Amino acid sequence: MACSITGALAQYEGKRFVSASAGINFGTQKQDDYPSTNGYGYNFNAGFGKFKTQNMARGWSVGSVLAGGKSGIFRNGENETDSGISQFGANVGYFWQYYKHFNDKFGVFGGPNIGVAYNYTRGYDTSNGVTETKNRTFTLPFSLSAGAYYTLNERWWITGSLGFSDLFMVGYTHIDVENLDLKTGSNSNVFTYKFTPSINFPSVSLGLRYFFKN
Repeated sequence: MACSITGALAQYEGKRFVSASAGINFGTQKQDDYPSTNGYGYNFNAGFGKFKTQNMARGWSVGSVLAGGKSGIFRNGENETDSGISQFGANVGYFWQYYKHFNDKFGVFGGPNIGVAYNYTRGYDTSNGVTETKNRTFTLPFSLSAGAYYTLNERWWITGSLGFSDLFMVGYTHIDVENLDLKTGSNSNVFTYKFTPSINFPSVSLGLRYFFKN
């Protein structure tokens, strides 16, 4: 007598999902001779996709990042305090993901991403008075990413990133520079491109994925 036991993989074709990961941070530092400093920020990423076949999904992604706080600046022989947002970014893109399902619980995936992103940064240089620099950057990136998933139940996955590669990027940056002591300023425009066929590994972050009912 012979018997065999086989396991059928879950069926994903046609299923829609939403994935998300987020993080927040706060920090503070107190010094005797300088004003106290603090910082705050968040990052958020989400994806809305659908399995077109058992092993391939595609969809849209959105993301945002923000950083700010309060810091001390030595100006005109005195310590002053600056506060506000030092960075803000937002992006939207389209992704393709190809899957290898090892069993009903675990698998890996990876694929390309294209999109558009905006990033704003503000910083200071005190080497020649106090100079404030603001950068506003628009980029068109093409990247690859890889990750893994673990199934909690038919509605929820835990996902984790494994690595990524920013293969190609073109960008435009508008730069505003102002010397706050001399009351002088300038602006410039810079076009950039980057080709970096290398993989950053490991790059670990965790997220959740929810599958909608058909």
